[in-house]
Amino acid sequence: MYAHIMKRLQIMIEEDLDAALERRALEEGTSKAALIRRFVRDRVRPLPPIEQDPLWQLVEAAEREPVPEQVPEPSIDEVIYEWPSSTPPSG
Repeated sequence: MYAHIMKRLQIMIEEDLDAALERRALEEGTSKAALIRRFVRDRVRPLPPIEQDPLWQLVEAAEREPVPEQVPEPSIDEVIYEWPSSTPPSG
């Protein structure tokens, strides 16, 4: 069900806070529990800046690479049979 090991935790909150949490969960299309986990994570252990994420470094590298205008695609014969596209098979 969850990718991470979860610990069940019961908390008590005021009714108005619960109602606000319910509204926000509906607006965002998520659960109250997911919102609470996100809020706690942001306060207790915030995620590192996106620039420190190794995946972001790949994105930046890809953006720096020049993109060719048009890359010709090989024909199916070139891929499967290793025939040049200009030389059809004989026979």
